[in-house]
Amino acid sequence: MRRNAYTKRAMDWYRLAAKVGLVLTDPKLRADINDEVHSRASRTAERISDSYDEAVDRLDSARDALRGRDRFPSSTVGFLIGIGVGAGLGILFAPASGADTRDAIREKAAEMKDRVVDSAAEGADSVRHSVRSMRSTGTEG
Repeated sequence: MRRNAYTKRAMDWYRLAAKVGLVLTDPKLRADINDEVHSRASRTAERISDSYDEAVDRLDSARDALRGRDRFPSSTVGFLIGIGVGAGLGILFAPASGADTRDAIREKAAEMKDRVVDSAAEGADSVRHSVRSMRSTGTEG
């Protein structure tokens, strides 16, 4: 009985091998299979290449960040875009009316302007004081 089950299983494998052999003898089918395998291999190679390039870019960015060479313009642009989006959403979802919101924005802008002017004046005074307190080098000229 055991031998009969083994023989049946072996015959099933032989039949399957014969069918696969007959299918693979068809030139058109072989060409289609070859094209599909080639296409999948090309797509896989592209994905691997893209992943490699992305990993190299990330490693370069990490190396630059660790060495203190940050990509300043891209960080600044991102920050400014974030400020713009935040301000736009704040205005859009503000609970006050348009006139009240515009007045509040004007007041905040005036406060910011005053702060910037004060900081600039303090900085200029500090520079003037530093220049005046410098020792003479002994040359004229």
